[in-house]
Amino acid sequence: ELQAIENAVSTRYAETEKVKANPGLDKAENNLAVSKQKIEEKNNKFHELDVKRKKLEDTVGTHDEKIKSNESKLFSGTITDPKELSNYQEEIQMFKNSNSKLEDEILEIMEEQDMAKPEIEALKEEMIGLDSIVLRIKNEMDEKLEGLKHNIEGLKKRKEDVVSRIPGDYLKKYNDLKTKKGGIAVSVIKDNFCSACNMEIPSIETERFVDSDEIYRCPICGRMSVLYRSEMDEIKKELES
Repeated sequence: ELQAIENAVSTRYAETEKVKANPGLDKAENNLAVSKQKIEEKNNKFHELDVKRKKLEDTVGTHDEKIKSNESKLFSGTITDPKELSNYQEEIQMFKNSNSKLEDEILEIMEEQDMAKPEIEALKEEMIGLDSIVLRIKNEMDEKLEGLKHNIEGLKKRKEDVVSRIPGDYLKKYNDLKTKKGGIAVSVIKDNFCSACNMEIPSIETERFVDSDEIYRCPICGRMSVLYRSEMDEIKKELES
């Protein structure tokens, strides 16, 4: 029973590591990271366009103020010099021409931003979905890990009870063999086969294996051995549940 319990504990620890090394989570987190990167790039591009548009709008506003100022001077009646009047008119026209080009550029930027908005919204929806997948996988992992932790704790308590009922000299022998034999100190002899080394034991040896309460030694692998009995299957089934 002690060997079966320790085997079950080792199995649960292996299951724990398998749950932690979830390739599905790695893939989901990678997809989420890619989605976030795409959104960040789109948002940065949108922001750059916004900054550029505002600068152009500020320039148009400055030009409008200069046009207004020049027109005010033109119509004030204080300027009589034909050359000066011409200079003001040319400057007004220059600012208007410049504003016309700037406004066309602003319109192009606004159109580009309008086209980008649905893409950004779609990426946000995608990111929300991917984030939900990551959260679901993590919750499932946490639930499995908590179940395994609880199971391991129960097995360890059961092990303590079993160990307390094993004589000290047998327990020392068990631990010594476990260290030497890769963690498996006890085997079960069934149909003349050793469960640990999977070798058939010669009939001359098995003839002395008659007492189900006795501890023998496998003549092939040297492990402590006990004869099979049906309650062993019940114990194994109970530990696997």
